[in-house]
Amino acid sequence: MAVYSPLSLAQLKQLLVHYNLGEITHYEGIPDGIENTNYLIETTNNHYILTIFEHYKAEQLPFYLQLLAFFRTHGLPTPEPVADSKQQIYTTWQSKPAALFKCLPGHSVLSPQVNHCQQIGTALAQLHTIGQQFPLFKNNDRDSLWMQQTGKQLLTHSKTAQLSDDDRLLLSDELLFQQTFFRTHNASSLPRGIIHGDLFCDNALFKDNILSGILDFYTACHDILLFDLAISVNAWCLNSKNILDFNKVQAMLNAYETIRPLNALEKGSWPTLLRTAGLRFWLSRLIYKQSAREAELSLDKDPDVLKCLLLNHREVSSNSHYHEFS
Repeated sequence: MAVYSPLSLAQLKQLLVHYNLGEITHYEGIPDGIENTNYLIETTNNHYILTIFEHYKAEQLPFYLQLLAFFRTHGLPTPEPVADSKQQIYTTWQSKPAALFKCLPGHSVLSPQVNHCQQIGTALAQLHTIGQQFPLFKNNDRDSLWMQQTGKQLLTHSKTAQLSDDDRLLLSDELLFQQTFFRTHNASSLPRGIIHGDLFCDNALFKDNILSGILDFYTACHDILLFDLAISVNAWCLNSKNILDFNKVQAMLNAYETIRPLNALEKGSWPTLLRTAGLRFWLSRLIYKQSAREAELSLDKDPDVLKCLLLNHREVSSNSHYHEFS
C-alpha cells in the first residue's frame, strides 16, 4: 500500500466530490505494502481509507467488494465500502478505480505475541469455513504456475534481479521441488476455497489486543486453504531471528483447528506448503525490488527475510515441530 498516485488536497476534494464526508481536516499517504495507493482521510464526520487500485480494472472490483460485504455479514471484521451520493461504491481517478472505506478501529501489531497468533488462527479458519458459501469464483493470479514462470524469468535475468550464485541454486532447486509436488495427485486433492492470500501483520488490526480488523483482500481468490495458513504462519509466528517460533506456531494451528480441523493429507503436506508460501513471497519481493515503479511513499519489503525463512524450512522440514497438531 505505497503511494504511487500522489494527491493534493484540491485533487482529493475533486475525487470525493460526490461523497458526503464533511470537511477534510487531515489526510496523509500510507506507505505500508507494495500494491495499491492508500490515504488516511480525517473529516468532521469520520475517518476513512481511500484506496486507488494501481493494477485492477473497474470490472474486477465487484468480486473483492462483494467478498468484503459477505464476510462482514457473517461476523468477520472486514472494511465497509462507503457509497457516494449515487450509491456507487467505487469511482475512478485518472482511469484508475478507487474506493473509500470507513476506518476500522485499532492498529497493526508488528511484533505479534502468542495471543495475536491465536486470534489470527481462529479468524483464518472462520474465513476459510465461511468462504465455502461465497458464490463467486476467482483463480489465484499467483499460483504454482506463476511461481514457476516468475522464478524462471528471474533466473534468466539473474543479473538484473541481483541474484547471487547461491540464490540461483536455491531458486532452481526449490522450483524443481515445488513443480514435482504440484504435479502429484496429493496436491490436487488438498481442500480448496476462498483464501485471503496476504494476511501479513500489517493487514490486521488489534484494539486492546483484540482482533478488530482484517484488511487488504485484493489477493483473495480460490486456492489451497493450507497454503493460506502457511502464509500466515510465515508472517506471524517468527522469532527475533526470523525463523518459526514453536509456541506461536502451535497457538495459531491449535486455534485454527478448533474451527476447521486439518485432515491427514493436509498434515502430511504441511512442511511443503510452508516452503511454498516462503517461495511465493520471496519471488514477489524479488520482482518488486527490480521493478522500475517508484512511489512517493513506500516501505521496502526485504526479500532476504523470506529467503532465510525458506532456507530454514528446507533445513528443518523433517523436524517434529512442523508436524505437531492438536
